[in-house]
Amino acid sequence: MDFSFLGHGWVQVLLLGFLAGLLARWILPGRQKMGLILTTLLGMAGAICASWLLDTFDITIGGPWMRFAAAVGGAIGLLALVQALRNK
Repeated sequence: MDFSFLGHGWVQVLLLGFLAGLLARWILPGRQKMGLILTTLLGMAGAICASWLLDTFDITIGGPWMRFAAAVGGAIGLLALVQALRNK
């Protein structure tokens, strides 16, 4: 698995996860009741899922910005899943 979208250090991983989670919460409509820690974990999990899917299907997208966009997309997907499960 290629973690190049995350950078090299834990601080970068946390920062990019937080930013991906914030963007996902901003893009997806509705009110999400979660704090900064859950937002960061959501962004990190979305980034890992997106990277895993891209690597599994051997999809190459150029540059770290496209990998970050995929991470935000993964976080949006996870956030939508969490909202659907909470509304049941």
